[in-house]
Amino acid sequence: MQLDITFKNIDSSDALKDYASKRFSKLAKYIDRPTEVHVVLSVEKRRHKADISLNADGVMINAVEITEDMYSAIDMVMDKLERQIKKHKEKLQGKKGQAKVFFEGAAAERDKDKPRIIHEKDYFVKPMSIEEAILQMDMAANDFIIFQNTDSNQINLIYKRQDGDIGLVEPMI
Repeated sequence: MQLDITFKNIDSSDALKDYASKRFSKLAKYIDRPTEVHVVLSVEKRRHKADISLNADGVMINAVEITEDMYSAIDMVMDKLERQIKKHKEKLQGKKGQAKVFFEGAAAERDKDKPRIIHEKDYFVKPMSIEEAILQMDMAANDFIIFQNTDSNQINLIYKRQDGDIGLVEPMI
């Protein structure tokens, strides 16, 4: 694996290079062929950004994380990249493992472009206030939480935005 690390608005540090190299060397177990990994570590005010482009088996995979600490940005972007690589490998294995069946007619053409549900998960919706939901989301380290708003008795969704803020989705009835 060829690792290229670029620093923007931050001094090049051997400690950061070594840390990033160790974290990205763990990707080798998911990738069969040699790959290129381009890492851009940048700082804008208090925002530490880790931006990764990985060329694996002819597929470009990108991941970006922005936090207040460069080491946590590297950790979080690594986790995101690992999930994307696993998902890509599962897709490839699914395509190879399926028997080829040829369909005739327009219905078959329409069905091949429809997305498939490949994973289902039961999600327990708890009644809580918006503030409680934000605390729950932070404690569980999730990117979102679905809850029943105790003020409006409606189902709401809170999610973490890429800029670090929090978004709220409320249904309009």
